[in-house]
Amino acid sequence: MFDLLTVLVRSDLSKDVEVLVLRHENQILRRQLGDRPRWGHADRLWLAALSRLIRRRRWAEVFPLTPATILR
Repeated sequence: MFDLLTVLVRSDLSKDVEVLVLRHENQILRRQLGDRPRWGHADRLWLAALSRLIRRRRWAEVFPLTPATILR
């Protein structure tokens, strides 16, 4: 919860840089993994909740999975 409050008070530039770093790290980890990660129920619930905050047309840019995977 404290992490969420910290993010809310940070500048947009700081948030944008963190997003870019995390996306790059995610790409590196996926290359090393070689296979698609398996999403647990808690992972799907968290991503479904976050998906409500982003316009549907941007989902492909933001989420590493399709809406059908979230809803499954």
